[in-house]
Amino acid sequence: MLNFLFLYGLVTIKLILAIGVVAFFLQFFNATSQLKQMTPLDIILNFLLGAILSDMILDDKITVIDYLIIVVIYGTLLYILNRLTFRTNIGRRIFVGTPKTIIENGEFNASMMKKMRINARDVAAAMRHQNIHSIKDVKLAQIEPNGTLSITRRRTQDYPIILIDNGNIVIENLALIKHTEKWLMKKLREKRIKDPDDVFIAQYNRGRIDVIKK
Repeated sequence: MLNFLFLYGLVTIKLILAIGVVAFFLQFFNATSQLKQMTPLDIILNFLLGAILSDMILDDKITVIDYLIIVVIYGTLLYILNRLTFRTNIGRRIFVGTPKTIIENGEFNASMMKKMRINARDVAAAMRHQNIHSIKDVKLAQIEPNGTLSITRRRTQDYPIILIDNGNIVIENLALIKHTEKWLMKKLREKRIKDPDDVFIAQYNRGRIDVIKK
C-alpha cells in the first residue's frame, strides 16, 4: 500500500511540475507566437519537450531532482537556440529559414520553384485565395519561413523593406532593392551611425531609410 501511494504520489508531483514547466515555456519562450505560425524548429522543440516530460512522468526511476535538472538543461539549450535565432543571421537561416522569392515583376523564378518543389498550379491556387488571378499583377511573391505565401501587387504602393533587424543586416532584402552593404553603411554614416549593431530596425521605403536605434 505504501509503495502504491509513493508511486502514484510521485507521478502526481511530476504531472504538476510538467504542467508548470509547459506553462512556463509557452509564456517565456513563445511570447511572440501570436505573430507567427510555428516553424520547423518550434515543432521539433515542442515534440522533444513532450517526449522528455512523458518519459520522466512514467519512469519511476527518475526522481524529482533528476526531473528538475533535465528541465533546466532543456531550458538552457532552448534559451541559447532562441538567442542564436533572434540575434544572428546564421542562426535565423539555420533554425528558421529566410523568405524565398518565387515571383518577381510578373515572372516565375523557375529555379527557386524547382528547388522548393513547388508547381505553378499550387501557386496559382494560393494567389486566387488572395483574389489575384494573373501573375502579371504580382510585383513580388515570397514563400515565408512558416510556409505562407506573401504577395505584393504591382498596383499597390511600395512597402517598407527591412534592411537591419536588431543589429543584423538582412542581406537578401538588400539584394531585392539592388544595393550592397557598402551602400547601406554609407547611409548609416550619413545618419551618424557607425555600427549596425546600434540599430534596432532600419527600413527602406521609396528611396528613404528610416532608422530606429536601440
